[in-house]
Amino acid sequence: MRHFLTLAGLLLMCGCGIVDPVAAYREAAQQLHFSLERVEPKVELAFPLDQSRIRFRFDVGVGNDSNLRLHARGLNCKLSLHSADQVSSIGDVGLPGGFDVAAKGKATVPLELALTYRDLQAVWRPIMDVVQHHKAASWKLDGTANLEAMGIGFDVPIHSTKNTNQ
Repeated sequence: MRHFLTLAGLLLMCGCGIVDPVAAYREAAQQLHFSLERVEPKVELAFPLDQSRIRFRFDVGVGNDSNLRLHARGLNCKLSLHSADQVSSIGDVGLPGGFDVAAKGKATVPLELALTYRDLQAVWRPIMDVVQHHKAASWKLDGTANLEAMGIGFDVPIHSTKNTNQ
């Protein structure tokens, strides 16, 4: 019993860092900021038309203001297009591989999302309004990045918006 009380007293004096060695990494991960830097839709026509696709290539910037290097196992996001009168869900995208963000550094994560002809039918008009008719809208990316520290994984939310005129 005496050893248990001594251990409890040491933990209280030393703080929770001993109990949760990943706490500093979680705190650093909360300081990450994400930016949707580039969105490039490209129409790939094919014959028959139901074989056509639209491919979105986009870059997500990940800024790390902390003093710790962070490793992400991957990320999962939803891309949507917001115009004055509607919100169109474009699709889900994931990055199964990982990436690193240096301390006080920035990483650029390239992503790609391909929509089939069937997927396009629901979002064709809003995409063409932006791409072909240059109407004002915003691309929005929401999701999570799965980070890892000392073999322990944890999620960090991703929220970023990019106006089509940027």
